[in-house]
Amino acid sequence: MILNYGVAEESFVVMRKASGQQRWLIGLLLVTVVFVTRPSIHGNDGVQNYAYLRSILFDGDLDFTNEYAHYFSRAASWFDEKQIPRDECTGRPINLYGVGSAIVWAPWVLLFHAVGLLAHKAGLAISLDGYSPLYEYAVGYGSAFYASVGVFLLYLLLQRYFASLVSFWALLITWLATPLFFYGYLHPSMSHANSFFLSSALMTTYFSRLGKKVKWVTLGLVGGMLALTRFQDGILLLGIVAGEATLALRLWQRKRRWRLAVAWLWRRIPCYFAFWATAVGIFSIQFLVWWKLHGSPLSGPRGYLTQGHLSLVFPKHFWSALFSPFHGLFHWHPVLLLSIWGFFLRGAPSRLKAFAIAGALAQAWVIGSWSIWWAGASFGQRMFISVLPHLAVGMAGSVAYLDRFRRRMLILLLVTIAIFWNFGLVVQYATRMIPRQAPVPITTLATNNLIRVPFEFLKALKSAGETSGTILLAPMQDPK
Repeated sequence: MILNYGVAEESFVVMRKASGQQRWLIGLLLVTVVFVTRPSIHGNDGVQNYAYLRSILFDGDLDFTNEYAHYFSRAASWFDEKQIPRDECTGRPINLYGVGSAIVWAPWVLLFHAVGLLAHKAGLAISLDGYSPLYEYAVGYGSAFYASVGVFLLYLLLQRYFASLVSFWALLITWLATPLFFYGYLHPSMSHANSFFLSSALMTTYFSRLGKKVKWVTLGLVGGMLALTRFQDGILLLGIVAGEATLALRLWQRKRRWRLAVAWLWRRIPCYFAFWATAVGIFSIQFLVWWKLHGSPLSGPRGYLTQGHLSLVFPKHFWSALFSPFHGLFHWHPVLLLSIWGFFLRGAPSRLKAFAIAGALAQAWVIGSWSIWWAGASFGQRMFISVLPHLAVGMAGSVAYLDRFRRRMLILLLVTIAIFWNFGLVVQYATRMIPRQAPVPITTLATNNLIRVPFEFLKALKSAGETSGTILLAPMQDPK
């Protein structure tokens, strides 16, 4: 499509029949969803994310008293043995998180509930109280589905600009060698699988060939849901600003007349209005929730902000969030440094790079501004999961560079090591081989992966006949 004043969008490769890599990716995603997913609703985050949905569907209100009481009696350690406080104005129990996850889980919970009703009529003893394993399966498989769709959307986007094999390798690292694997399939009641899906959908939609009206309304819908799911992910909308600025700059460079660029931006105002009107309309759901919980639609996440301090002027924890032994992004998953290298290489179009870099930097700025930047008992640096689509662009650039020099065996070795490194971290985290709320030197992580993790794996195989669980079930049994 040719834009006004001669600005051309990046051409897309016409989708042909599914490539071998695409079929492999679909197969791996299906196997992972079916055989790896550990459905659950547990932990402080998971309970509060689900409480919206359970309270609305079963009680018809936004009073989480009975939901919190149920899960507190089940495992008080999930809440550090402390009751979730009530709002001083309304007297209702607070909820630290957005309503977005409850919205995207709703179709799954309603579907599983309908199946449960049919089974109940058939004489099967299935509890339909909103707490039973039926609803844990709805949430767990819903999150796993969204994570998998996000991976596939990201693959479709990357292969428009990179070779299919390069895109496949980059996606394997992004998917299986990062915290996404853990939070998408082993700890699915948190919001990260949903936010990753929405972030992938935002990027894919922006670079799609949809008509202007449909495209910008869809962007507003996805952007609003992204902010509803994790408030801080609203900053990722700056990627769109960077993409539009890149198009305007390109126009100015071609014509050397800034008035043409300004005129082009002016003609885009209806698109921007449609986007922001839709995004604000979607996010207004949260305003209504805050009004009910806190007595004011503009109260903001009052309970969440009281947990720490946010200083956006100067992100003093910026480098710690990236490199600290205390859940630093690159400390736990050093393979992601290739994403940074890839941003400096040729390969991806400038607009795609601008979108990706702006989103990644903005999110790092926000995380670095938060006093609790390590994200509690996090597996790796989970706060960056929503920018993994952005980092995948740089990852594909690095893989494409190596592929250009026929280093495919090196790429395969790199992908294999990165995946096994991450799987080893899962074992270390699940078995409490390492502390979950303390710094861990990278030498300890490496030594454990080389020596202790294989021993734990062999021990698990040996005891497989004596117990039905595995070490991968540990994160589901332990909330912290």
